[in-house]
Amino acid sequence: MRTCLWSLIPLATAVNAEHWIFGSSRPIIGPHVHSIVGGSRFKSVYDPDDLVQSNCSTIPVQPDKSNYWAPQMYHQDQENGLFTPIPTYFNIYYLMRPGPKNESIKAFPPGLRMVAGDTNRRSYNSSDFTQQAVSFVCLGADAAQATDPDWAERPNFFDHNCPYGMRAQVFFPSCWDGANLDSPDHKAHMAYPLQAYNTGDCPDTHPVHLVSLFYEMVVSVDQFDYWGNGTWVLANGDTTGYGHHGDFTNGWDVDLLQEAIDTCTQAQGDVLDCPPLAAAIDQASADACVLETEVVDEDTGFSAPIAVLPGCNPLWNGTGARPPCSGLPVVELVPVQTPLPTNWSEVGCIAEGASGRALTGASTTSANMTRAACAAFCEEQGFALAGVEYSDECYCDNELRNDASNVTVLWNECPNRCAGNSAYFVSAFSTKLRERMYADDEFAANEICGGPMRLTLLVTSNIPPPPSDTVLPAGWSSLGCVSDNAARALTGFSVTNDEMTYDSCISGCAAQGYSMAGIEYGSECYCGNSFENGAGVALDPSSCSMDCAGDSTTTCGGSWALTAFQSNVTLGIPSSASSSFAAASASASASLIASIIASASVSAIITSISTAAAAPSASAAPPSNTNVPLPDGWSALGCRQDDVSGRTLNVDAFTSDNMTVAGCIAHCASFGHPIAGVEYARECYCGSAFVNGGGAVLSDAVCDMACSGDATTLCGGPGALSAFQTTNGSGSGSGNAGVATRRRAYRPRGVYRA
Repeated sequence: MRTCLWSLIPLATAVNAEHWIFGSSRPIIGPHVHSIVGGSRFKSVYDPDDLVQSNCSTIPVQPDKSNYWAPQMYHQDQENGLFTPIPTYFNIYYLMRPGPKNESIKAFPPGLRMVAGDTNRRSYNSSDFTQQAVSFVCLGADAAQATDPDWAERPNFFDHNCPYGMRAQVFFPSCWDGANLDSPDHKAHMAYPLQAYNTGDCPDTHPVHLVSLFYEMVVSVDQFDYWGNGTWVLANGDTTGYGHHGDFTNGWDVDLLQEAIDTCTQAQGDVLDCPPLAAAIDQASADACVLETEVVDEDTGFSAPIAVLPGCNPLWNGTGARPPCSGLPVVELVPVQTPLPTNWSEVGCIAEGASGRALTGASTTSANMTRAACAAFCEEQGFALAGVEYSDECYCDNELRNDASNVTVLWNECPNRCAGNSAYFVSAFSTKLRERMYADDEFAANEICGGPMRLTLLVTSNIPPPPSDTVLPAGWSSLGCVSDNAARALTGFSVTNDEMTYDSCISGCAAQGYSMAGIEYGSECYCGNSFENGAGVALDPSSCSMDCAGDSTTTCGGSWALTAFQSNVTLGIPSSASSSFAAASASASASLIASIIASASVSAIITSISTAAAAPSASAAPPSNTNVPLPDGWSALGCRQDDVSGRTLNVDAFTSDNMTVAGCIAHCASFGHPIAGVEYARECYCGSAFVNGGGAVLSDAVCDMACSGDATTLCGGPGALSAFQTTNGSGSGSGNAGVATRRRAYRPRGVYRA
C-alpha cells in the first residue's frame, strides 16, 4: 500500500479534469499520439522557460505548469480493423518515499525531464525495476475475480475486458544524478532506488532523492467489445501493453513544491490537507484552460475511426522484425488558435453592460465562430471593436455602451470555447474508487469566445473604413459576406435579373414577408427568415467581390457567397402595398467617437471608450408587464434565467430597435415556436423548451429593461428573459415540450447554380 503525500487529482473527490490529444510528435521520444495533462504551453520541443509561462494548467493546482503524458490507447474493430481512441483520464500522485536511511526529499529541479518505461519493449523481465514500474490494473473485479491470478495487477494487457475500465500505471524513477536535467535516452540521469522501484535509498551514482511521481491513466475499455489479442492497441502500435510509458517535463513553481514536500507529510492523499497547495487550487482556471501553442495537423481518430495509426506505428507484438512504413503523409504543426486578422489584438475578458449590450453596432451568430471570424465581420462592418460571447455570438461597435468597461475581469470568467475551432480534449469525472469511474469525451475548441455575460474583447488599430454611401431600407442592416451551398442558405423565395441592387433584392424580400435577403453572383436574390442547410457561415469579405448587376459601385456576393441583409423589424403577412424606404443610418451605433475613428493605435481606441445611455424621462410611468395585452392563446411565464452555457431558447432569434412583446410573440408564433422570450430590451428568442440549464424562475425585478419599441412594457434584462408561452398545447416550457412546427421548405425559384 503506497503512502501518498498528495494527489493532484484526488480520487476521493469528484473533480473535472482535462487533457489534450497531441498527434504523432513528441518532445522526448518517438512520434505517436499522446494524451497530455498540464501546462497550456505544451510544445513539440520542450522549452522549460516557456512552459512555466503557461497561462494555465489543466491541473487544479495552477502553479504546477508541468506536462504529464502517455500514449493514447485505441480500440481495434475486429470486423474492419479500424481504430477508435478510447476515452481516458489521469490521476497524478506525489509520494514521500525516503527509504531506510530517511533521505531528504527534494523537489524536481527546474528544467528536469524524464521518461519511465520503454516504447519499444514487447516482453517482460520481472527482476528489472524499470519494467516493474509499468503495470495494468483491471477495475471492477468481483469477489471471486479478486483472488483469480488472471485479474491480478500485471505488466501487460489483460486477456479479458474490465467492468470499470483498465488503469495503466507508471512509477517514475526518484533518484537524480544531481547534474544533468536530461540525457540522450532521457533516462540515464535518473535511477530507481536500490531496494525497489517504488521505495528505498538512492544509489551513490544518483544521490539526490526526489519526490516520487506516480500516475494512472484510466482507460474506458469497458465501453468497447473485447475480442482477443489486438483489441487494445497503444498509439505506438503495441498490441501487448509492454510498451506503455510515461513522460514528464517539469513546470513547477519549485519553491512551492519544496514547501509542500517539507510541510505536508500528513496530507494522506488529499491535496486539500496541504495548505500551500490548497491555497493554489483554482478549479475554474483548470476547467477553462486551453492549449496555447500548436498541434500536429493530422487525423487522430476523434471524429471518426481511422484505418492506420498516425505516424509510423504499424501493429507489432514483438514477433519478428518491426514492420516498415512507406508512403507516410507529410504532417506539420499548425496553430491551435485561429490567428487574428492583421492589426487586431485581444484586450481580454470583459463584463457585459449593466443596462444593455456593451457592443450594439452590429451582431451575428455562427456555428463556425472564432475570434478571427468575429474580428473580420466587425471590420467589414466598419467597427474597431469586436466581442465574442457564448461561443458563437459576435458583437461590434466603436465604443463600449450601457455602462460597460474595458477593465478586464479574471480570464477564467470567459470559459466558453469558440464554436468554430475544434480541437480534442477530454473531460473526466471520477467518483470514489469503489464506484464506477466515467470518462466522457467531446470536441471543444482551444480558443476562447467569451462566456455567460462575458465578452472576449478584440480591438483593431486599423482605421475603420468610411460609412458606405449605399442606402439600405429603414430597419435593414448588413450581415456581411456569408456562405451558400447547393441546398441554399435562404430558401423562401428567389429571383434573378440583370438590374439587381441592394434595394431591389431587399424590397422584393420584404414585400414577400421575409426578414432576410441575400445577393449572390451579382444578380441572384434569395429570401428567407433564417440561414438553413448548414450555410450562412461568415466568410472573408473578399469572397463577395462580384459587382451588382444593377450597380457596379457595390458588390453582390460571389461564387457560393451571399452579400446578406437582415431586417430588425418583425415582418407580418406579405402585403401587396408598396414598400417605403428611408435612408438608413451609416452605423447601427447611435454615436461614434471621432477620436476612435481617427486613431491608429490600440491604446487610443481603448482609452477613448465612453458610454452613450439616454436618461429616462422623469415624467414617464415605470414600464410594466402587468397589463400588457398578449395575443390570443398566449400567457406570461414571468422572468426566466438565460445566463447559462448557451441560449435557453435557441431555435430562432432576432433583434430590433423597435422590439415589443407582441412583435416577438408574433415572430415566434409565425414559425410554430410555443415559447417566446424578450431580453436586453431588443432581443427576441424562440424555442420549444428551456434548454442548456436555463429557464429557472427569477425575481420580476431582474427583468427590468424597457422594450426598445415600447417604453411602457418590459423586455427582460441582462441574462434574463421576459418569457411567454402559447396555451394552445404546442409546448410546455419544460424539457419534454412539443416540437415546434417547422417552416415549409420552399425550393428557390428563378435561375441558380445547382
